[in-house]
Amino acid sequence: MGRQPCCDKLGVKKGPWTAEEDKKLVNFLLAHGQCCWRAVPKLAGLRRCGKSCRLRWTNYLRPDLKRGLLNEAEEQLVIDLHSRLGNRWSKIAAGLPGRTDNEIKNHWNTHIKKKLIKMGIDPITHEPLRKQVTPPEMPCKPNNPPADLDMNQQNVNIPEHGLSSAAESSSSNESQPLEPNLKSEDDPLMSYILSDTFLEDLTWDFSASSEDSSAADNPAEDNSLAWLLDCKDFGVEDFELGCIN
Repeated sequence: MGRQPCCDKLGVKKGPWTAEEDKKLVNFLLAHGQCCWRAVPKLAGLRRCGKSCRLRWTNYLRPDLKRGLLNEAEEQLVIDLHSRLGNRWSKIAAGLPGRTDNEIKNHWNTHIKKKLIKMGIDPITHEPLRKQVTPPEMPCKPNNPPADLDMNQQNVNIPEHGLSSAAESSSSNESQPLEPNLKSEDDPLMSYILSDTFLEDLTWDFSASSEDSSAADNPAEDNSLAWLLDCKDFGVEDFELGCIN
């Protein structure tokens, strides 16, 4: 079940309070004291809501109400109470007679909170603010490497160039054809073969002599060839192959 409304909304006046309404409310409360706020409007002869009467009396019309900003003692008391109670403004206002909870809350947000931050105190935890620790700057690396590193790189690069040149020379040697190491001038046989006398010597003509020698060595071969050429027609009977059919 929901909470019952404080009064009937029909015929209730809204808007700012008039001086006549303030006078009726003050006279009634001074004469009878504070009672049930729902019954106050009817008893005081006001066409207002009970909540509106309570707020008007508490924040504006009660005789012990203090006006103006909070002094230093009140601010320190608010800080102490806030550290223990937090944002419970009604309970904080109970510790400061003559001050309302709304007034204390507004003064906290506009003055006390900013003052605590300037003093280096967290307004929520009431502890010193932790300063952000900046990481130490790392030393910048030099653009040029040290001399020792250059020497090491040079020492490493020298064998690489040597190896590459050796590989190139070996590949070029492999591509070139092998030439005889012996010179014709040193070898007498080669000098004789390359001379004109060797080329002009007729005793080296083996064409006629080879044919004559082959005919003289094989006389039977010539007779067999002559017999084979004389027989132009060959029959089946000559080879005795008729029985096969």
